Amino acid sequence: MPFKIEPGRVVHFNDFDQADAEILFEPPLAEKPVQITASNFARKTTGARIQRTMLQMLMEDICERLTVVLDDVMGVPYLKDGQSIENGFDTGGLIQYVFNKIAGVGFPHEISEQMKTVTKFKVSEAIPGDLLVWGSALLPTTAGIYIGGGKYVTVDVFTEKVTTKTISQKWLPDFVGAIR
Repeated sequence: MPFKIEPGRVVHFNDFDQADAEILFEPPLAEKPVQITASNFARKTTGARIQRTMLQMLMEDICERLTVVLDDVMGVPYLKDGQSIENGFDTGGLIQYVFNKIAGVGFPHEISEQMKTVTKFKVSEAIPGDLLVWGSALLPTTAGIYIGGGKYVTVDVFTEKVTTKTISQKWLPDFVGAIR
């Protein structure tokens, strides 16, 4: 195989099984987007196809499927200002973590800042992976990640853990946003 991906590294091999192109990267973490820390291309590997394939592999490596990420976070406990599986999440930290994992972006922690970084939609246009927000831009009261079927994932204040909830017809989200 002419391409290989490892944690933090994408490599291309020539016909003689020697590495002739390499991209080193750090995946997104909290508000820091993915960072390419170094790249080395032999003179004959500057072709756009090789570079494009390597960047596509990098993005596929850091962007996980929504269902996989949500399976990993379910049941993680509440922690004020939390933003990791190991320590716990608050609502903003959960959303930040999930968007970093599924979109490969650096995403703000505060819900009001998250609202500024997504494209806004009507609630009726929500698709799995969209951000749901209740309240206003100045004072969001709660938020979650839509998973389809009228359900969303959030940090439940009563159970103090990441859980799935159903959208109430009496209490619909005021805002939907997405990175699409």
